[in-house]
Amino acid sequence: TLLRRQLLTRIFQVTSGVLLGLAAVLWFLRAGSPAQEGPPASYFLAEPLITSGFSLLSHHGDVVSSDALRGKTLAVFFGYTSCPDVCPLTLSHLARALEELEEDGERVQVLFITVDPARDTPERMEHYLESFHPSFLGLTGTEEEIRAVADAYGAFFLRNSEGENYTVDHTARTFIVDPRGRIPLTFPITATPQEMARDLSLLLEGSS
Repeated sequence: TLLRRQLLTRIFQVTSGVLLGLAAVLWFLRAGSPAQEGPPASYFLAEPLITSGFSLLSHHGDVVSSDALRGKTLAVFFGYTSCPDVCPLTLSHLARALEELEEDGERVQVLFITVDPARDTPERMEHYLESFHPSFLGLTGTEEEIRAVADAYGAFFLRNSEGENYTVDHTARTFIVDPRGRIPLTFPITATPQEMARDLSLLLEGSS
C-alpha cells in the first residue's frame, strides 16, 4: 500500500510537471506572437489650442502673415536645414501625407519655420525644401521674431554648441492650424504619413 501511494504520488508529480511545462510553453507562444492591432489612436487634442498671429519672411523673399493664410489648413514645423534626423524625417512624412490626401493635399500648406536664422538663408531653405515637396514654404526672421512665434505655439529651440557646426535642440512636433486659426491637432515625431493623412482628412472634411 505504501509503495502504491508513493507510485501514485510520483505519477501525480510527473503529470503536474508536464502540465505546467505545457502551460508555460503555451504562454510563451502567446506572448511571443504579435497582438492583434486595433485602429491607431487619433492625434486630435481634447480641446483646440489658441495661438497668436505672426509675420515672417518667406524663402521667396516676401512677407507672409498668418492673416494672409487664414482660410487654409496649416502644418507648422519649427526646424532647421542642418538638422541631421528629426527635420528630414518629419518633412518627408508630411510630403507623403499630402500625396495620400491627393487633391485635398492642396488645401494644406506646410510651413517650415527655421530655428537657425543665422545659417538658413531664404536661398538655402528654398533648395532644401524643394527636395521634399514643391509647395512647402520656408519662413525666417530675426531670432527674436522667431522665438515669439515659437512661444505662441508652445515650441522651444536652443542652440547647444558653438562654432560653425553647431546643432539646435528644438520641439519635434508638427502643429496643425485650422482655417479659423486654432490648433486642434498636433503630430509627434512618431506619427506615420498614413496617420497624418487620416487625421488631416478628418479635419479637412470638417472644415468643408
